Amino acid sequence: MAELPRHSSTGGISGEFGYYPVRCSMETDQFSILTLSSHEVEVAKVNGDENVIKNWIYPGAQQHKDIMSGNMRSMPYSSRVFGLPKTHILTLHRSKSQDELDFVVWCLSFFTGMRLTTTKAGFLDGTPIKPGALVDFSLRRCTIADAIKLTLDFLELERGNPHALKRVAAVIHALFLAQYPQNLPFEKFQYLYMALDACFKLLEVKEKSNFRLSHAARIQWMCRKFDIPVPEWAESSEAAPSPLSSVRNNAIHEALFFGEPLGFSLYGGDKPEANTTNVTLQMEALICRLLVALLGRPKTNYVQSAVDTRQRYSLEL
Repeated sequence: MAELPRHSSTGGISGEFGYYPVRCSMETDQFSILTLSSHEVEVAKVNGDENVIKNWIYPGAQQHKDIMSGNMRSMPYSSRVFGLPKTHILTLHRSKSQDELDFVVWCLSFFTGMRLTTTKAGFLDGTPIKPGALVDFSLRRCTIADAIKLTLDFLELERGNPHALKRVAAVIHALFLAQYPQNLPFEKFQYLYMALDACFKLLEVKEKSNFRLSHAARIQWMCRKFDIPVPEWAESSEAAPSPLSSVRNNAIHEALFFGEPLGFSLYGGDKPEANTTNVTLQMEALICRLLVALLGRPKTNYVQSAVDTRQRYSLEL
């Protein structure tokens, strides 16, 4: 359930969001962020929660109340969807749209590397409680203000195309869902492939392409558009489709993941050497680069860097 939007005296729109454990207050002519007075208390409460494991918080067991007796019972499964406390207020001075406010929070989630939401229960299965956990870059060479300005510029450019805003949010959401620690290998792969395919749709629409590319050629095409070194697993030709598209075809069309029913194989199957490059980690890195490029910064060093590394980059916007 969404929080009720607050309309500011200047005609904009405001809303509380969270959970973000860093104090952050700023004001520009386009937006403002204020840290709630309860920030310190709420951060301490989340950090001390018994459901926090390795900087991820989980919803805990589903609680069921018996109507007749009034007794509460902890069910043998989690509640999956859950909420965290709000920690900040975002105001967009030049907008009155809840969708636009939500979009800025989605993009802020991406740039901070942790899920943020304006909704009462906006988390699924688990979420990190520290910034930077879900991306391979940091904002050391830019600021949250730079990230929000870039987001607002994209929003203005795509104002007549609401599908673009939803697709960007979908890419971010799929990227984050893929990193849930309890995912099986095929689940992680499918979330990441969906995110890559959504990136392709965003670029295809933007480029007004009048040709149709096969799944095998899409990632290579996007990489070349943005001067990203093409990963080996995405290289494709008429004679040899990309290895990643073959994995995708088997999983989607035959419910087989490296020759086994879903859930019975790691990435690479019975060929351990196939997993030495950690393809899914590289997929995550590529999605991050594509998002930065699609949001309007395709010429940065980060976007044009190779994905076959565990290096953490400083993002410049």
